[in-house]
Amino acid sequence: MAWRKMVLVLFLFSTLGVSSAFAQHEFEVTPFGGARFGGVIDFTNSIQVPNNPNVDYYTIKSSVNYGILGDYTIFSGFPNLQAEFMWNHQPTDFDQHFVSTNTKAFLTSADLDQFEWGINYTFRDPSKRIRPYVVAGLGFTHFRSGGYLPFTNTFAYNLGVGAKYFFTSHVGVRVEGRWAPSRTTYGIAEDYFGYPIGVSNHAEQGEANAGLIFRFGRT
Repeated sequence: MAWRKMVLVLFLFSTLGVSSAFAQHEFEVTPFGGARFGGVIDFTNSIQVPNNPNVDYYTIKSSVNYGILGDYTIFSGFPNLQAEFMWNHQPTDFDQHFVSTNTKAFLTSADLDQFEWGINYTFRDPSKRIRPYVVAGLGFTHFRSGGYLPFTNTFAYNLGVGAKYFFTSHVGVRVEGRWAPSRTTYGIAEDYFGYPIGVSNHAEQGEANAGLIFRFGRT
């Protein structure tokens, strides 16, 4: 928990510094909250195995999530394109699936932290109150599972759509939905010709979020 707070504090201080130094560019900070849905950690045909050999996958319980977004206008002459950073935290539970009985049982509480960098393209002129957008990002997910997973940090990415609504030049709200997979286990499968190939499984998750926008550098 301490390292997450440290990351958040450093990010907020860097946000204020950047917004002051590059006042000709817009910078947005958005604390947000919402819900993240689904996700399966599959051990079928995986070279990474769970502690119990009778278990073939874990499910990630749908739950709340929260975090912070930072969006920075890269080019002052192209205000619709922004670089974006996202920290997203999900406190959740894992259930394990037993092959022999086809039943599930609680395994452990867990925390998922996503750190991703990407691009946000917003439609319409920045002076408009309502601005729809598309977003995409790459980064990693940090899994904290109490030792029940054979990995900790894995590649992650996201694709999403949303809309921003500004009450004033500096304050607004945004709502969005994202598809947010995280790479999990690695296994062996056969290609079209029957030769073994490596495959990566993913925890396919979706999320819906809303947040309050604070916009700097706009007159």
